[in-house]
Amino acid sequence: MTMKREHWSSRTAFVLAAIGSAAGLGNAWRFPYVVYKNGGGAFLIPYFIALLTAGIPLLVLEFSIGQKTQLGAPEALGKVRKKFEPFGWWTLACAFVIVSYYAGILGWIWDYIVGSFNVAWGNNAEAYFYNKVLHISGGINELGWFSYPVLIG
Repeated sequence: MTMKREHWSSRTAFVLAAIGSAAGLGNAWRFPYVVYKNGGGAFLIPYFIALLTAGIPLLVLEFSIGQKTQLGAPEALGKVRKKFEPFGWWTLACAFVIVSYYAGILGWIWDYIVGSFNVAWGNNAEAYFYNKVLHISGGINELGWFSYPVLIG
């Protein structure tokens, strides 16, 4: 049994959601630093080659299949060819991992916001992050604990 998906309320909402899912935290936060550290603009050549030969064509293909079938990723790819359905499940699993990762980072941000009211990290932000936010244990044989502010965040 297949169910039809809901439709976007407007084209603008769809474009903003697509940009939001494509431009992650790494693009805004770490990417410029890594490019600068490793030679600057030279990295942009393979980046744009990969973008033009794989990234954009696969994005257009995914949007086209979704638009044509009006189904979720596994069912849509299964409708193209039954053995392609696992690729749809793979994309959902990847999306779940990314959302979980972002939730963890937002939890860290929440912990820093809470700690910023009294500058909880003092002169050593690195020690605060490892000991208070991450609660890193003494080793692999020692089970650590979690931070309640990160869990709330």
